[in-house]
Amino acid sequence: MRAAFETLLRLSGIVAACLLSAPMWSRGFYATSLLFVCLGVLCAASLVAAQVRITQRLKRHEPSIVRPLDREKLRNRALLDHAPVPLLIQQVDGTLHAANRAARRLFMTDGVLREPPTFLIDALKNDTSAAGKRLIRLSSKDGASRVYALSVGKGGGVGGIVAYLALTDVEAGLNAAEAQALRDLLQVLSHEIMNSLTPIVSLSATVEDLFAEQTDLKKNQDEIEAQILEALSTIRHRAEGLDRFVRGYRELARLPEPSLKLTDLGALVREITKLFNARWAASVTLDVVMSPGRIMARLDAVQMEQALVNLLNNGAEAALGQSVARVQLSVEVTNDAIFISIRDNGSGIDMALRERIFEPFVSFKPGGNGIGLPLARQIIQGHGGNLVLKSSDERSYWATTFEVRL
Repeated sequence: MRAAFETLLRLSGIVAACLLSAPMWSRGFYATSLLFVCLGVLCAASLVAAQVRITQRLKRHEPSIVRPLDREKLRNRALLDHAPVPLLIQQVDGTLHAANRAARRLFMTDGVLREPPTFLIDALKNDTSAAGKRLIRLSSKDGASRVYALSVGKGGGVGGIVAYLALTDVEAGLNAAEAQALRDLLQVLSHEIMNSLTPIVSLSATVEDLFAEQTDLKKNQDEIEAQILEALSTIRHRAEGLDRFVRGYRELARLPEPSLKLTDLGALVREITKLFNARWAASVTLDVVMSPGRIMARLDAVQMEQALVNLLNNGAEAALGQSVARVQLSVEVTNDAIFISIRDNGSGIDMALRERIFEPFVSFKPGGNGIGLPLARQIIQGHGGNLVLKSSDERSYWATTFEVRL
C-alpha cells in the first residue's frame, strides 16, 4: 500500500510540473517555472529508480541453504521413511542399521541395532540371498511376535554397505492360509469319514433288526442269513476303505525330509523297471528311454522310486483299456535340469478334471484313494523339483504325459 501511495505521489508531481511550468514561464515567473521543472524531473527520476529497484528485487535469487548432495540425501531419507517395509543395511564391520522409520519402530532404535535378533544373524550367516526368501519370527519390545519374510541383497561394499535387508510382514497372510488349509482338511476328513460311517451305522442297525427277526422266526432262516452276510460284507468293505483313507492321510502328513545322496539314475530306473514288470508285464508294455552316458543326481532313491512307481502304476491302469497297453519312462538331461517323463496311451484326462488331479483324496478312477499323485508331487517338491501334467498333442501317440523336473 505504501509503495502504491509513493508512486501516485510521484506521478502527481510530474503532472503538476508539466501543467504549471509553461504558464509560469509565459508570465515571467522564470524562477518558479524552473523550480516546477526541477520538481518534475526529480519525481520522474525517483519513479524510474523505484521501478529499477523493484525489477532487481524480482530477479534476485535467494541462495539455497541446502547443498544439492544434501537435498538428494534428504529426499531419499523421506522416501525410505514412507516405505511400510522395515529396511536394514549391514556395514562392512558387521553392524546392522535401521534404514527407515518402519525399521526404527520395529527394533526401537534410532540407528544401529545393539542386540540384533539371533534369527536375523543366523539368516545372514547362511547366505539367505542364495535361497531367495526365508521366514523368520521376530519379537518386538512389547512382547508381540510376528512372522516376516526376509529378503537379502548384496551391497558389494559400496558406501561401506555389504547387504540390504527387507522384512515383509506375512503374519496375516500365513494365518489366512493356515485357516483355509484347516477348513479344507476338515472338509475332506468329514466327507470321507461320513461316507464310510453312515452306511456302517445303517447296516449295523439292519443286522440287529435281522437278528431280532431271526429270533422271532418271522422269516426264513436262509434268507435272513444271506442278508446278514451281505450287510457284514458291506460293513467290512467300508471299514477297510476308511482304514485305507486314514493310512493314506498319515502317509502324506508324515512324509520325512528326503535324504539326498548322489545317485545313479540309470540304476534307479532299472530297479523301477523290475518292480513295474513284476506287476504289469503280462498286460502292459514298458518302454524305457534314457539319455546316453551315466546320469548322476542328488536325491533320496527310496522316495523317488516310490514317486515314479506311483506315476507308472497310474499310467498302466489308464492304458489297460487299449488293445496294446503301453507306458513310457524317459529320462532327458539338459544343461540345467533333468527331465523324467511318464507317458501312457490311455484315454487321457478330461480337461475339466486337470485342475483337481493333484488334490489329496480326489480320484476319478474306480477304487482310487487319491493318494498316489499328491504323494508323488510332494516327494518331488521335497527334492526342489516339480511335477506337472503336460498338454498332449491330439496327433501324439501318448494321451497323457507327467513330467518331473529336477
